Order: sequence, then C-alpha cells, then structure tokens
Amino acid sequence: MITRKKHVTLTDVAREVGVSRALVGKVLGSCSGNIRVSAETARIIREAAQRLHYQPNLSARALTGQKSGLIGVLIDAQPPAVTFRTLAFIDKYATENGYRLLIGEAHNSIDSLYHHYSNFMQYNVDGVICMAHDYPGQEEKLRELFRNTGNIVFIEKTILENVSCIEIDRVAAVEALAALLLETRKRVGIVLENPLYCSVRQRREGYYRALGRVGKEENGLTYYVPDAKISQEEMMVRVVEEFIVPEKLDAVIAPNDLAASHIMRNLLRRGIQIPKEIAVAGYDNEPFAKSLYPSLTTIDDRNEEVGRCAIQLLLELLSAKNPVPQAVRITPCVIRRESI
Repeated sequence: MITRKKHVTLTDVAREVGVSRALVGKVLGSCSGNIRVSAETARIIREAAQRLHYQPNLSARALTGQKSGLIGVLIDAQPPAVTFRTLAFIDKYATENGYRLLIGEAHNSIDSLYHHYSNFMQYNVDGVICMAHDYPGQEEKLRELFRNTGNIVFIEKTILENVSCIEIDRVAAVEALAALLLETRKRVGIVLENPLYCSVRQRREGYYRALGRVGKEENGLTYYVPDAKISQEEMMVRVVEEFIVPEKLDAVIAPNDLAASHIMRNLLRRGIQIPKEIAVAGYDNEPFAKSLYPSLTTIDDRNEEVGRCAIQLLLELLSAKNPVPQAVRITPCVIRRESI
C-alpha cells in the first residue's frame, strides 16, 4: 500500500517550533499584520520549515494578493548550449533575492510562448524573463500577444516598444574581432547562419563595419550556412571546401565555437597551419574553447552579467509604484587566444 505524503502546513511548522501559527505565517510570508518577531525566532522558523519540507500554498497566496516568490522564464526548446549558461545565472541571482524559477519552453512559436506566459499568470508569478522571441515572420504575432504584458524583461532587443530589455551588442563585439583580424590579415571571411535572425544580422553588420574602417567594405566575404539536414560537422566540411579554400581566406569567423572546432580539424587535416596560414575565431566562449590546440579565440556574451542585469531590471519593475521600462546594453568581449 502506498502512503501519500502529508502536505506540511503552517500549523505543522508552528507545532515543531512551539509558536503560534500566525507568527509562522508572518515569517514565511503567508500572513500580514503587525506581529513582531525577532531575527533569531525567524531563523528557527525558517530552519524548521526547511527541515519539514514546507511548501507555500500558491493558490492561497494568490487569493490574498501576496507575492508568489516565483519568476517565469520563457526559453526556446532547442537553444544553443550558451543559453543554459545564462539561465543558470538567472537562477543564481533569482535565488539570492528569494525567488524560484518556473520554466516555459517553446520552439519557433510565439503562440506557444504566450500559452506558457498565460500559465505563469495562473501561478501568480511575480514577473517574467523572456529569452526567446526572435522568430522570423512572427513579429506581428509578438506585438499582438505581448504588447500589454506587464512585469516582463526581454533578453535581446525586441520590436516591442516601452518594454524593459537587455540589449546584447553583437555589432560592436564582431566589429572588434574583425578589426583585430584585419590588423594582420587581408582576406577575412565570416560564416553566418540564417540571415533572418536579428542576432545574425547584427554579426554581419559588425563585420562590415570593421571592413569599412579600413576601406574594404566592398571586399566582404560571407558564407551563409544553408538549412540542410546534415550534422554541423559535415556542414563545416562544406564550409572549408566551398568557401575557405576557394576564397583563399587567411582568417575566418565561425558562427559558434563548435563550428570553429570542426573547421580547425578539417583545415589541419589538409595540412593548413593555424594560425600561421589562417586564423580561426569562434563565438560563445564555450568551456572547451581554451582546451583546443591551438586554443580558440572567441567572443564571450558575458552571460553572468546578462543574468544579473535581467534579474535586477525585473526587481526594479516589481518594486516601482510607477515602473518605467529600461534598456541595458551589454557588449560582449573578445577573448584572444592562440588561434589568431
């Protein structure tokens, strides 16, 4: 026979500590009022609640208009690995401020994202951080569904007006990397993914800005990775065969660090020396990048700063009587290593 686990109540915690239920409710945020409680008593109550695995009744909190202590996060269901680094830092800073996360995943669907947002509202979340909204062709749907949403922070610039967001300035980052390569290289190319994505367009703009600074904007060398049902490793073989070798590049910027590692492997198998004959750079600053040989030059999106600022912006929205949307710009940094 399976015994159902008993739901721990405020009364159970009060009985464990030997104080009133009202006092426990005051400490654990389930009751308001003018009850006074010492710091030591509050500590003992919290420790008892943790020991008994007490979980607050979110429905009851919602009915009394109290904060839930929850933050909803919307992410793409098939994101690059770097997204989870940012999510980990969002969780870190949320926890430090007494919040827990609810995650909603969708892929290439603003409707699905909004469905998760609506579920968050049913759980009485205090605010939302949206990490997925750059879906080409769905801009009007985003404007329609999210135009009147409150207490939400978007990571990446959005078409929505008067919303708080973290702008990741990839234009400046790629411009800095391309400019660095152009100091010693003549034929610098860049490999890009789907040009419909805003982040890809930003990288292209940064690349051409760097070319423009040295009067070579007409000499741009770009390769767009086609949507093909083959592995990234196979695709980067094509990049080497169809772009890098025929164009006689002496430097290339890959779309991410894993792609860069595949490019390096194929170049070395052809006997092309890195960085003597060609410089290779990636993007994302994956942990393995510094362990490659030669170690990979890359761009770091400053994920911890993005996560910290997202939580900070959201908390400012939650605490303000008349919240004013803000935009924070974070410029990724170039991590120079042996591959250039």
